[in-house]
Amino acid sequence: MASASVDPARAGGPRAGNAKVALGVGLPLLFTAAAYCLWWISDQLVVVGPVDRATFGWIVVVPLWLLTPVVAGFSWTTFSTPETRLAALIVGAIVAAGTALVYWQSIGTPFDCGFGTVTPPIDFLPQTLFVGVIVGGGLALDGLLVARLARLSVRWWAVVIGCLTEVVMVALAFVALLVTWEGHTCFVPPPA
Repeated sequence: MASASVDPARAGGPRAGNAKVALGVGLPLLFTAAAYCLWWISDQLVVVGPVDRATFGWIVVVPLWLLTPVVAGFSWTTFSTPETRLAALIVGAIVAAGTALVYWQSIGTPFDCGFGTVTPPIDFLPQTLFVGVIVGGGLALDGLLVARLARLSVRWWAVVIGCLTEVVMVALAFVALLVTWEGHTCFVPPPA
């Protein structure tokens, strides 16, 4: 009796296992969270050690963020195609949701407006979701690109192209952020 064998290429390659997939999702999320937390801390402190917050952002936070898709891509190289897509989808969705929430908090219910905004916070939801999808989706797509290049054994090119692509995605997110910032006006009560 002949045993039926499954072609690994048709099945999406060998399965990585749940622990490896969890690590492949957790590492990029850890880098993303670390970049955000370090940015937030530097923003609160104004001066971090011998450098100001802008310098700290450029020498620590930005490189950490730019390496996130590289870390994601390299951690996904042993995954099958469906596992890689699932990991990218999970990472992209979580980063998109987190970005949208943080952005919504800053324009929908900003801390600098003592009496709230003129426009109700719910009206800012489509713009914040749009920016979140660009940031999370860009990170996920960039991670997929890095994983593809790393599988082709062009590891240095994967790092360089991954970082450069993330620079483009961040620039696109900033453009979207500036375009959607419209309408952020603080409510000022009339004088009594």
